[in-house]
Amino acid sequence: MNQDEFNEAERRSKLRMQVIYEGSKKPKREWVGITDEEISELIRATHNTGSFVRAIEALLKERNNAT
Repeated sequence: MNQDEFNEAERRSKLRMQVIYEGSKKPKREWVGITDEEISELIRATHNTGSFVRAIEALLKERNNAT
């Protein structure tokens, strides 16, 4: 194998690695928040206690399919 063939093989290998890397990236998703009305409902439902924070967290996880 001469230098030109080696360079071409190396270039192709790098391209393959780039394609594999790009294909393995997770697509970015748009953040889905909650409305002021939903926040007000949560405050009323939890009587403005510490469980308010957990209620918001649960709703955001549900909206954004987080685990």
